[in-house]
Amino acid sequence: MSGHYTIPTRIRLTEAQRDQLYWLLRERSIELDDVMTELVTEYLAGQPLPPAPAPVDRQATIREQLRLRRNQLRMLRAQLHDPHNPPPDWLRAMVAELEDEITRLEVELRREE
Repeated sequence: MSGHYTIPTRIRLTEAQRDQLYWLLRERSIELDDVMTELVTEYLAGQPLPPAPAPVDRQATIREQLRLRRNQLRMLRAQLHDPHNPPPDWLRAMVAELEDEITRLEVELRREE
């Protein structure tokens, strides 16, 4: 069933309705999920489609990522140059990774423009 989804749900019926439903399922030799799928499919066919999602502004997204990473880098660089506390290796590695990520985002932004 590629492309299909299962949605767990509850159906609220009176006892008489439940008995009638079970009787119909037995009489027609069908499963409840098949009946529910058919009912929902028919109902949705008569309904309007949801509006398309707003387009994603990739440039704005990349600019925001750049802004966040540059701020993070600015805070970490201050710790790199503390004369009383030499930076640990993990901090140097984190700064290097941030610099690489910023360079990658700058290249991506230029490609988008």
